[in-house]
Amino acid sequence: MRTGLQLTQQLNVKMMLKPELQQSLQILQLSSYELLQYLNEQAVENPVLEVEAQPGWIGERRRTIGKAAGESNPLWGMKAKGETLESLLLSQLRIARVSGQLYKIAAFLAGNLNEAGYLAISVAETASLLKQPKELVEQALDSLQSLDPAGIGATSFRECLLLQIRRDPLALPGAGQVADQYLQLLAEGKLEKIGLLLGISLSEVKQIASYIRELNPRPWSANTDEEVQYVVPDAYLFKENGKCVIQLNQACVPKLALSRDYSEFVVHRSDPAAVSFLKDKMKSANTILHGMKQRQVTMLRVIQSIFEEQAMFADDGERTLKPLTLRIISEKLQIHESTVSRAVQNKYIGTPFGIFELKYFFSSGLQTKTGDYASMKQIKLRMKELISQENKRQPLSDQKIVDLLTWEGINIARRTVTKYREEMNLLSSTLRRSM
Repeated sequence: MRTGLQLTQQLNVKMMLKPELQQSLQILQLSSYELLQYLNEQAVENPVLEVEAQPGWIGERRRTIGKAAGESNPLWGMKAKGETLESLLLSQLRIARVSGQLYKIAAFLAGNLNEAGYLAISVAETASLLKQPKELVEQALDSLQSLDPAGIGATSFRECLLLQIRRDPLALPGAGQVADQYLQLLAEGKLEKIGLLLGISLSEVKQIASYIRELNPRPWSANTDEEVQYVVPDAYLFKENGKCVIQLNQACVPKLALSRDYSEFVVHRSDPAAVSFLKDKMKSANTILHGMKQRQVTMLRVIQSIFEEQAMFADDGERTLKPLTLRIISEKLQIHESTVSRAVQNKYIGTPFGIFELKYFFSSGLQTKTGDYASMKQIKLRMKELISQENKRQPLSDQKIVDLLTWEGINIARRTVTKYREEMNLLSSTLRRSM
């Protein structure tokens, strides 16, 4: 019987993005500040590429929409970023030797934490976006939650407390069980009932309650002094002759040009090596110029489409926002969802109601009795109004808020109201009454 190696042919089809397209997508997703840094770096490396100062930058003046004449562009005066939560976690992941696909997923999760250090995206959403097994995403989340400060990466207030308790060698016996199973009873002050359920004395329950109250419900914000955040709108929304108008803020986009001196050198010199080098650099510079043009075109189309869907926002503000997803915009413009995501990432728009991140205008929704849909932001805004107007001696319970919203035509579950209230960092009715 003969055995041996055998040669076979196999045809595989792979989709590869051209380097030019990859660079265009990279330029599209950069914020104004990141774009300025990126283009300056490219200009240093490429002698053919020139970044020209716009009017309103460095010693010059420019009038822009929503800004007084004579105000200079603040991007040039910004300080370099200090250590962010994301960079702190990434350095810890490297020290912990988390590598490969696990590191990439954990890094993605680290970039999706909110200002308090909670995870702002679900495991299922992450698995879907990254096209990775749910089990691997859960493993990456475990790695992230093992980092400092304790409680980081929690998906809920309860989990935040549990993460801190599990890592505290001085945690009181029973504290984890109370935080996991009896947090509502604790908030309601029913300590004797907790004692009966756990089979411990009232004194022990009081010690556990005191210990839990000392835990940090916001694991990140208390560990760092928040720096002033400078936001320069990438576009402006305003009304003109009764119509909604979108205008890109050209003042925060560097103006690029090809160096005339080097272009003439290529034409008039005969040194083959120098000419070949400069031709490559000119090709690279042209790719960046094309990417910048595509960035502006795509951003304008996406922003215009957003406010075609959210047409009433320009008149009445946040309370008129309706449910909107990336898919709706991508199908409308016949572009990929990821392109829409890049176009709105870290981008801001100045409106008559203030400056908003473009992602703010996307949200899911719930169906009303009339068959329409109310956006999550509308519901949260209405919940905040109800709580602000409540009788402080008799605060509205989550169930009462459900009843009021149902009466207004919004079908919503009690657990959803609780979830939205916690996301807005609003206390339960019991704690609001005690305060």
